Amino acid sequence: MEGIGRPMYKVLLIEDEDQIRLGLKKLIEDIIGGFKVVKEAENGLKALDFIQTDIPDVIITDIRMNGMNGIELIKRVRDQFPNIFILVISGYGDFEYTKKAIQYRVDNYLLKPIDRIELTQCLTRIKEKLDLYKKQNVREGKSTHTEASEEMEIKIIRKVKEIIHSNLDQDISLQFIANKIHLNRQYLSFLFKVQTGQNFVDYVIQCRMERAKQLLRDTNLKIYEIAKLSGYENPKYFMTVFKQYAGGTPSEFRENCDLHWEDVLKK
Repeated sequence: MEGIGRPMYKVLLIEDEDQIRLGLKKLIEDIIGGFKVVKEAENGLKALDFIQTDIPDVIITDIRMNGMNGIELIKRVRDQFPNIFILVISGYGDFEYTKKAIQYRVDNYLLKPIDRIELTQCLTRIKEKLDLYKKQNVREGKSTHTEASEEMEIKIIRKVKEIIHSNLDQDISLQFIANKIHLNRQYLSFLFKVQTGQNFVDYVIQCRMERAKQLLRDTNLKIYEIAKLSGYENPKYFMTVFKQYAGGTPSEFRENCDLHWEDVLKK
């Protein structure tokens, strides 16, 4: 389906509450642009019937619905149509739902009440990828949506790491990072673990401790100054974390480094 001078992408909207569905349709078509809601469904069963006859570009679905819930729908869609973009909208912040949704490679997970800006950002990113696929004519070629999605996830985590390393002396929370890159906090938490094999908090601690080691080796800064530059306002807490991580106190680590360099100079 084409709009005047630009692609118009087909959206299947699944939501069991009529008023919410109507509001989402108006937002998608009248405010965001580039998308047309070609079918609305109250549950997963009705949505699957439609997909068998007309494959949409994007599925926007609720999670908890009668008949067939969103998770089961996503599972079935992914089995048959791995290239369809899927955006989950739910009134439930239960992490288990987020985890299951991400396992089936949904493109994002938004919580109700829907933030208009967040939804716009999500659909804008999806539209950019759809535009690219259309130009390259690879909707069913080598550059599949799954591959593109994996590449996007790698880029997201690379960006997250850049933000962490640039803000080690600040209060780095998962919510802080999520706001920076416009992703749901729970989605980002699970995605980070999948891509790195580490929890977000553990990775931040590791980066801070490596920063502290570098400062202990290469500067004559006092311990409390190094603590602050590594993101710890409380020097005692910093020393406790450092000892757990490095197996010794910051002072002992610095002394060992000095002894090592003395041995090198003697040689």
